[in-house]
Amino acid sequence: MTSLTPRPASQGVSRIPEGFSRSEGKGLQRAQNAEIARGLVSGARVAAAGYVAATGMHLTAMLSREAEFQSNGDPQAKARLDFIADSFAEGAAFEVRRLLR
Repeated sequence: MTSLTPRPASQGVSRIPEGFSRSEGKGLQRAQNAEIARGLVSGARVAAAGYVAATGMHLTAMLSREAEFQSNGDPQAKARLDFIADSFAEGAAFEVRRLLR
């Protein structure tokens, strides 16, 4: 996989600003690498939450339509089946929130 953010150090260009000592340059590079790693982890977390949200929305809509169909006009059955679909939606929302912590 190609790098999304080009890394000048890998292209033979130093990232160490002029006037930095060697140890300061190494510290800077460590700090930059740590930030890049945090960004990659954050991006993966957001992508995972998006996948869970999309799946939860799809399944919630499917369950809502199925509740309507299965109730066959019976209001008491509809209320019970809607409760089940709503409970699923709450669980899916909890999982999305958990992933974004």
